Amino acid sequence: MASEFDASDFEALLATIHTLRQPGGCPWDRKQTLTDAARYLMDEAGELVDAALSGDAEHVREELADLLFMTCFCCEILGETEGVSMLDIARQGNAKLIRRHPHVFGDAQAHEVGTSQKLWNEIKAQEKRDRGLDPDAASVLKEMPASTAPLHLAYRWQQDAAGVGFDWPEIGGVKAKLQEELDELDEAVAADDHDAIEHELGDVLFSLVNLARWHHVQPDMALRKANRRFADRFQLVEEQFRREGRDMGAAALDELEAAWQAAKRQLSGD
Repeated sequence: MASEFDASDFEALLATIHTLRQPGGCPWDRKQTLTDAARYLMDEAGELVDAALSGDAEHVREELADLLFMTCFCCEILGETEGVSMLDIARQGNAKLIRRHPHVFGDAQAHEVGTSQKLWNEIKAQEKRDRGLDPDAASVLKEMPASTAPLHLAYRWQQDAAGVGFDWPEIGGVKAKLQEELDELDEAVAADDHDAIEHELGDVLFSLVNLARWHHVQPDMALRKANRRFADRFQLVEEQFRREGRDMGAAALDELEAAWQAAKRQLSGD
């Protein structure tokens, strides 16, 4: 059961952050710039994703607290030069949510995800026009931070392109394109051309992301989960060899494979 919201708790967090930034506060916190804090916020967001994937509710709470702290910390730094408060940020965010959800807070109708997304995009375009910008002059490929994970960037841009009809009509075309890229990679490997291998591997990865998109799978999340499965299984293999007092590096490949399969069985359901 979630506890009742007490504004004093949030105000206490803001007061603590303010104290950390003041003369006599923490030297490390005082030296951070907005850019520094934004980078740490991005790190905390990644840790929250990992916690959510683990299914550990307590870990998720801890990472949410860290993420909230960094958000408020960024606002504190911005406020030192721009006079912006966390209340201003909250007010602006709330107004945007209400404005972009006329099907919830207004008279518009949207009973499907596609319709609500269309409304959202139309309102975003109108907001640009209100600022004197031409939404039609910009690329449909959304601008993303340079720090965006490449798998996610590929997914987003493919999604943007598909939104204007630049897409395969059916998944068979996606699979055929992936096989075409794999064949070209084989040719690059046969020619022992490093630059071509890098080029074709990039195309293979890009095509795999497109396949993930067609199956409504976030490729970066799928890879995170695969990484976690690999680590869990590999560490069990390491543990087995330590328990037996054996050097894993000296084991034959069939022994390693047997240990790996045993670890997979032990972690059944992964």
